[in-house]
Amino acid sequence: MKKKFTWKKAVYILLGLLLAVALIAGISYLVKSNSKQAEAFLTRKPTIQNMEDKVMATGKIVPKEEIEIKPNIAGIIDKILVDEGDKVIAGQLIATVRIVPNLSEVNNAQQDVQTSQIQISNAKMNVSNMQKQFAMQQKLYSQGVISQQEYLNSQQQLYSMQQALKNANQQLVTAQKRLQIAKTGATPELQGLATTQIRSKASGTVLEVPVKVGSQVIEANSFNAGTTICSIADLNSLIFQGEIDEAQAGKLKQGMPMKIVIGALQNKTFPGKLTMIAPKGKDNNGTIKFPVEGDVYNPNNEYIRAGFSANGEIVLKSRKNALLLDESLIQYEKVNGKDKPFVEVKQTDGKFRKAHVTLGASDGINVEILSGLSKDDEVKVWNPSDKDKEELKEKKK
Repeated sequence: MKKKFTWKKAVYILLGLLLAVALIAGISYLVKSNSKQAEAFLTRKPTIQNMEDKVMATGKIVPKEEIEIKPNIAGIIDKILVDEGDKVIAGQLIATVRIVPNLSEVNNAQQDVQTSQIQISNAKMNVSNMQKQFAMQQKLYSQGVISQQEYLNSQQQLYSMQQALKNANQQLVTAQKRLQIAKTGATPELQGLATTQIRSKASGTVLEVPVKVGSQVIEANSFNAGTTICSIADLNSLIFQGEIDEAQAGKLKQGMPMKIVIGALQNKTFPGKLTMIAPKGKDNNGTIKFPVEGDVYNPNNEYIRAGFSANGEIVLKSRKNALLLDESLIQYEKVNGKDKPFVEVKQTDGKFRKAHVTLGASDGINVEILSGLSKDDEVKVWNPSDKDKEELKEKKK
């Protein structure tokens, strides 16, 4: 007896056919994907180039010696005879200072002079009276009326009063000098030490003039550094001041050659020499930096301004004809608890195999391959950038 064909059987048959078609399509997709595995990745070949293992220090160009010109007398700037950028020679007049007397000091000094004059007048009167008394005592002593001790006491009193008069005269001279200094800023015998004429103490270029005509200035003394009228430096004697990371400090030694790259001069390079590595680092936002200094040589006498930002390149090692690979293509895996580098190399069948490599020096972009690769090997780009992805799309087209 024939079974009746129902619509349920038809639905089951249709579902079975759809599942079969989907399974066949999935298997076909996987087969096609595996066959095109090599096309899904870009590859790079190692290159043979010269490589330098170098340390980069960031910093600026400063004069080797910078001199600040300060007055040794207080007053107000009357004239400024130089501008920033001017060339000056030692002894050249730079500015003049006008003394403004302090009324309180002048008044006190005048009172001291008057007091000293009164003291002199009194001392003269005392000496005159004592001279008369001593003459009488001397006459009485010669007549034997008074003893020798009385005579000697009278003589000692006259000597003391004469010394008092001498001291009063000296105090008057001192008070008069103090009054003259309060009024003019100096006495005739001190004109060479305290002067209103400010002169350059060295030859060089004027870097900065921080004061203006009419500015109040203070002399340099034991309690005050004084007001800087201008700063002068020899721009033919420059140094590089910069900082390096603590990881690089142990690789450097004094006397190593440097390349000074100045960005403001279209990245021109000047030769140099490392002269100082600070024995103590400085904490810069949690990172330890070590200050370094180096001489800058300017064989062509180009005009280099003080304060230019610069980079100091210090070459540690130099390799010629080294096999280099982009360091971003290196991968790592744990082997016996250690990170072991490897790359994926394309084979003739289009598949990739893992190849362990031995690395050498690195310049931060490329790394030297000591073993494990040849110059003809194609290495998979396993972490493509946006640029690599665009290149891959163009190849697929």
